[in-house]
Amino acid sequence: MEVFWDQGYAGTSLEDLIAGTGLSRGSIYKAFGDKQGLFLAALDAYISANVNAMRECLADGSVAAIRAALLAAGRRSACGPGRRGCLIVNSTCELAGQDELVHQRLRAALACVEGLFADTLRVCQATGEIDPGVEVEGLARFLVCTVQGMGVLGKAGQDERQLQQVVDAAMSVVK
Repeated sequence: MEVFWDQGYAGTSLEDLIAGTGLSRGSIYKAFGDKQGLFLAALDAYISANVNAMRECLADGSVAAIRAALLAAGRRSACGPGRRGCLIVNSTCELAGQDELVHQRLRAALACVEGLFADTLRVCQATGEIDPGVEVEGLARFLVCTVQGMGVLGKAGQDERQLQQVVDAAMSVVK
């Protein structure tokens, strides 16, 4: 995952993967079939970790949890080694229009995060933290766009303070 995240799919050679994983060429082919199989496994692991982190952040179903989830996403984007941004964003830009298997995974991951935000927003409506008239699905999609946009900004060199400003602006829409 780290190698693909650093170099992108096209920029990663089999030799890079051998060096990065410590596996032999034969072991990679036996376990994953090919470079794409290894990439899909790495992408699945990344998606799972990030969706689980988002789920944990949003667990208490509050506006504060939404803010914490956005701040954590901004921190991951801005503070990672080498300004890698987000592997989901990077993979979407590089491969989603070219590889149907990657496209399906990315689409499902974004839909899952959107669902987590929507569920949290509904709880916030029920507890009176946000206006019951707020259109939840559109706001949840906006929050996904905010997270993904911070992935791009982090890769482009925005620091954590700058991404916190993005979070503050997004939270002004939530409340």
